[in-house]
Amino acid sequence: MTKNKQPIKAISYQDLYLMKETLKQLQSWTAILELLDEFFANKQLPLDKKKIIKEFHSLSRIYGMFMDDFSIHTDNLENQLEKLIMKEKIKLT
Repeated sequence: MTKNKQPIKAISYQDLYLMKETLKQLQSWTAILELLDEFFANKQLPLDKKKIIKEFHSLSRIYGMFMDDFSIHTDNLENQLEKLIMKEKIKLT
């Protein structure tokens, strides 16, 4: 119960574990996103057009995979949070 004697929601360890796993999956993209950031921040002259085209193609595919995965996991997180919000309130005595 809260200070105002209101019931609290029951959040199980499994609920927390699922959210933590989803967060870990999103965090696993950190190194790849740093690589993408480095590529797009590189403003060295003269430009090697063949190298840029080759890297751009491969990095655009990686970015596409990231966006698909990110979308799935953010949807999962949203669903997990909605389930937690809808959880039954319990009274602790």
